[in-house]
Amino acid sequence: MNSKERVLRTLDHKEPDRVPTGEWGIDHDTAEKVIGRETYWRNRKKETLALWAGKRDEVVESYKKDLVELIEKLDQDLVPVHFVPSKDLEPEEIKQIDENTWKDKEGRIYKYSAGNDAIYCTQDPTKKIFSSGKELREFFESEYIPNAGFKIKKKGQNGYEFKLEDESRLEFIRYVISKLGNEKFIFARDFSEFGSFMTNNQEDFFLSIAMQPDLVKESFNLITELNIARAKICIDEGVDAIMPGGDFSDSNGPMLSPESIRKIFLPGMKKLSDYCHQRGVRVMSHNCGNNWKIMNLLIEAGYECWQSIACKTADMDLKRLKEKYGDKIAFWGGINIETLIDGTPEENRKDALYALKYAAPGGGFILGSSNSVCFGSKYDNYMAALEILHKYGGYPIRLP
Repeated sequence: MNSKERVLRTLDHKEPDRVPTGEWGIDHDTAEKVIGRETYWRNRKKETLALWAGKRDEVVESYKKDLVELIEKLDQDLVPVHFVPSKDLEPEEIKQIDENTWKDKEGRIYKYSAGNDAIYCTQDPTKKIFSSGKELREFFESEYIPNAGFKIKKKGQNGYEFKLEDESRLEFIRYVISKLGNEKFIFARDFSEFGSFMTNNQEDFFLSIAMQPDLVKESFNLITELNIARAKICIDEGVDAIMPGGDFSDSNGPMLSPESIRKIFLPGMKKLSDYCHQRGVRVMSHNCGNNWKIMNLLIEAGYECWQSIACKTADMDLKRLKEKYGDKIAFWGGINIETLIDGTPEENRKDALYALKYAAPGGGFILGSSNSVCFGSKYDNYMAALEILHKYGGYPIRLP
C-alpha cells in the first residue's frame, strides 16, 4: 500500500496497513537537520529577505528540492504544496530602520518576531476602510485580484471567472507532483478559512464583525470565489486534497459566537468544500484552538479531516474527540508542539503512544504535530515520536 492509498483509506475511516503521518509544515530548523543543509523551506525571515532582494528563483528552487528530500527522508505520507511568487517578482524598495524593523515605499512597517523567526507587517497605512458593498467589490476587482496574481475573465450574476496571470506561480506544485504525485498524498494549503480583506489585524477584524457583519460576509464570499478558482487550478494539476486554514478559536473556545460563524463564514466554507467534492478531491481543515463548541460546524462545512488539534493547551483530547466525532471526521495530530519544544524524547514517545492507543483503532487518524513542527522544536523529540509510529503504528494496533 502506498502513501496515497494509505491516506485515502484513513479518510474513509478504514484501517490501512499502518497509521499515515505528515505535517502541515516542518520549519527550517528541523528540516535542515533532516536534509543536512540550509533551506528556504519555512525559513520565514531568510525567505522574506531573499524575496525582497529579488532572489525568487533561488527561493523556489530550494522549496522544490528540499521539500521532496525532506518528505523522502522522513518517509511521510502527506505532502503540502502552495502557489509561489511569480518569476517576474521584482525586488522591493525596502528600507531597514533598525536590526528588526523595515519600511517599504508605501509606508508599511515590518517587524521581526523571534518567537517563530518571521518578519510580519505590523502597520499598513494603505489598508482601506469600506462603507458599502460597492466600495468593497471595487477594491476586490481593482486591487485584491491583481495583487493575488489573477485577472477577471468574466463577471456575471453568478459570480466571477478568474484566470491566473502567470503560470510560473505553479512551478513548485508541478515539481512536487511530478516527483511524488504517484505515491504520496498531495494537499494544497493556504486557502483562507476564516478571513476578510477588510482589516489587517485581529482586533480590527473582530470589531468589523460586530460593526459590519454583512460587509465581512460579502468580503469572505468574494475570497471564497477566488479560493474556488485557486482550488480548480490545484485540482487540475493533480492534488489529492484542498486544505483551508484559519483559527476560529483560542485556547479557551471560539473567539466569536458559533451563530456568527454559521451566518458569516459557513456558507463560503461549504461552497468551497462542495466544489472540491464535486471534483473528486478531499477537503481538510487546519483550525487551531478549543473547538468543542464548533466541531459540528466544521463537520457541516464538509471537512473530512481536522488538523491542528491542541490536545494540551486547548483541552482537545484525542480520546474524547474519537469517541464523540470519530465516525464523522478524521483527526490529524497527537504530537504536541509544547512537548516538541520543551519536553523530552520520552515525553514525546508517550504522546505518540497515547494518540495511537485512542485515536488510531478503526482508522480515521493521521499522526502529526498538533499544529506544525514549529521553530524551536527539538529534533530528537520529533524523531522519538516518529520512532513510535514505525514501531507500533501498524494495523491492527498493538501497543507495549
